[in-house]
Amino acid sequence: MHGDTRSRDGGALVSWSRRVLLVEQRAAHHAGASGYHRLAEYLERAVGAQVVRHGFPARGTWRLVGPLVRRSRMAWYGPDTCLTELWAATAAAWQGAILHFLEGENGYRYASAMPGRRRRRIVATLHLPPSVFSEYVVPTHHLEQLDAVVLVARNQLPLLDHLRRRPVVHVVPHGIDVDFYSPPPARPSAGPCLFVGQWLRDFITLERVIALVHDALPAVRFRLILPGARVGAWSGRPGVQAEAGLDDVALRQAYQEASLLVMPLEDCTANNAILEAMACGLPLVATDVGGVRDYVGEECARLTPGGSPEGMAQAIVELLQQPAVRDTMGRAARRRSEGFAWPRVASQMAAVYRSLM
Repeated sequence: MHGDTRSRDGGALVSWSRRVLLVEQRAAHHAGASGYHRLAEYLERAVGAQVVRHGFPARGTWRLVGPLVRRSRMAWYGPDTCLTELWAATAAAWQGAILHFLEGENGYRYASAMPGRRRRRIVATLHLPPSVFSEYVVPTHHLEQLDAVVLVARNQLPLLDHLRRRPVVHVVPHGIDVDFYSPPPARPSAGPCLFVGQWLRDFITLERVIALVHDALPAVRFRLILPGARVGAWSGRPGVQAEAGLDDVALRQAYQEASLLVMPLEDCTANNAILEAMACGLPLVATDVGGVRDYVGEECARLTPGGSPEGMAQAIVELLQQPAVRDTMGRAARRRSEGFAWPRVASQMAAVYRSLM
């Protein structure tokens, strides 16, 4: 995008000397209304950014990029991803654009080595915590060639410590659609404890927590929203309802009907379920690990040590017995979530782009 433009949301007049191109990938396990791909919509409104789709024919070209895919040594990097990266890097060089890989671990590998390096600027957002990063991205020398790195939580900063050349680093939070995810008119007085997701969840602790809570309060129900492959493991357990395949509206309703979000975690950076719950005015009990404190505060969450099912169960039992406290925490959660509304996040990302002009 060149010249002066005004955002569709009525933002201030901003002069851009470079077009912004985006490479996105949508994670199948993310709700359609909440994944990081949603940022692309708001960047389109804020700065006129465009998502890149490659124009290569599938037949023939997929076989040609096979060696690049194998050499990448990146777990989530496939032929279509590679073709998109090559197309986007070429387009960015032609246009003198800023090229932003919204999922850096998935989509960025070779763009910096392609012709036209001086004509484009390359940014990548990283989402993985240091504890698992090397399982999915083995070589890291390509990160040294970035013009800027965006992190979604401060616990990711050590990812860059070993690089010989450190790109400019920006910490810009994940966002949430606070219009779609919203509190119910009235929350049920005895809703279930809700658990959502799979990625880096501590299922061993979850199992023990459920048992301890049921020992103290046998009538408490737990509702688990899981990938389909995990549902069967919870079949027949008293007080536990496990299910999969919820659409966005049904998922929102699950947050609105719950009493608490229960999130035992092994690690994390940003967490979609936590943001979704907060936006729905749901207080939470979570493991105090990774980037959790970048997103929640003690006014809306009880944070417990990792590997302590007893501590988590105690926090759950105490909150279930204090509905007025839960109501106060839920209102605080909603207020806090509004600080992560996508328009705010897009505005922070626009500042990253301005620094590269």
